[in-house]
Amino acid sequence: MLARPAEALGGLLEVRGAGIVRLAHEPCAVVGLVVDLAAADAERLPRAETRETEIAGIKLPRLAVADGVAALPLVLSLITSSKNNWT
Repeated sequence: MLARPAEALGGLLEVRGAGIVRLAHEPCAVVGLVVDLAAADAERLPRAETRETEIAGIKLPRLAVADGVAALPLVLSLITSSKNNWT
């Protein structure tokens, strides 16, 4: 699946405590993982059926992250794991 930013938002990032900053960005990117923040169904040991989602008819791997949990360490752990069984 390909994703593009809204034209008015391309290259803008909100940094908590610093405001809006402008960064170089890619105009289009391939989506390979959905990180579902504050997911009500986030579990420590997720069931197989919750590890996938469908957007616009395309099935993608999904990582459900509970409210209040830092997502970045989970994403990094997942994508760098040599035993990644999410894709």
